[in-house]
Amino acid sequence: MRPVTWAGRWAWGLCGLATAAALAVPGTRLIVSAGIHPPAGTRSQRQVPRQAMARIQTRVVTVTQPVTSLNVRGYAAPVQVMTAPVTHVQVTETIAYFGSPPAVVQSVSRGRLSLADPACANDSCSVSFSVKVPPGVTVTAAGGPLFISGTSGANLDSAGAPVIATNIHGPLIASTHGGPLQVNGLTGPLRADTGGGQVIATRVSAATAAVTAGSGPVQISFSAAPESVTVSTRGALAELSVPGGPYALTTNSDGAPQTLAIATSSTAHRTITVTTGGGRLLITSGNISGIYGPPPLIGHHPVRGGYIHTAVPAPQASSGIQPKVEPPPLP
Repeated sequence: MRPVTWAGRWAWGLCGLATAAALAVPGTRLIVSAGIHPPAGTRSQRQVPRQAMARIQTRVVTVTQPVTSLNVRGYAAPVQVMTAPVTHVQVTETIAYFGSPPAVVQSVSRGRLSLADPACANDSCSVSFSVKVPPGVTVTAAGGPLFISGTSGANLDSAGAPVIATNIHGPLIASTHGGPLQVNGLTGPLRADTGGGQVIATRVSAATAAVTAGSGPVQISFSAAPESVTVSTRGALAELSVPGGPYALTTNSDGAPQTLAIATSSTAHRTITVTTGGGRLLITSGNISGIYGPPPLIGHHPVRGGYIHTAVPAPQASSGIQPKVEPPPLP
């Protein structure tokens, strides 16, 4: 696949793809400070950062071929996928770059739409993807932060950035490498490994759930009785809310307090296994406590002379109430 460069614009790779596109905001610029490598022997002296001009362009593309699955690969910029009442997939890409514009690659093969910005893996640029898809589409996304809503399943890897998944009508697989995971509405199986990131999941009607969070706390509220649940933390809170019962329950908190307020039976076919490695353990049929706040807000800062997105801790308001976290709006 060879990306085709439009002089004075940006690169766009096509492979068997019919598109209807409109280029918007073509000359927007952003001034950021870029670091300077000081000469040898002067590293201890304070260096005055130079200013670099980042160009920002936005492109909207309508994919006319039928699409049943989506694969998005980004680097450090937000990826948002949302099911909408559309017939064709609509892609909005916002690119920030220094110097020459990077190639953005798109292709459709056997109903699978692939989006990627490979040039930004090792360059000072970022591409934010915002995609509207028809109902029934499944999503595989890597990069981050990731905001996925209404799809028929999702396989997500955020590389340390936050993940917010809403109303997923199918299986959800998430690997965040330390980033927080927030789920609101899930009907299919849940499998998550956050590598120390916080997990908050509500309105989960999955039959099975397996969550490993390392040092991160886990709070999951089920809206339907699950068949099998496995949760593991290392010294962090694990809190479950499950309706119905009884459950065959196995817990190990290494001496930390446990609150167990559900019907249990060693012969029950529904099973729950929770280990916390010294963290507090709560399993009830009521609401989760909400003692942990939302995932971090999404911020931006220049890196390697470029302008990229990153996660920063959510600030506390003067009242002690954390601000609500919203994904960026679709155009």
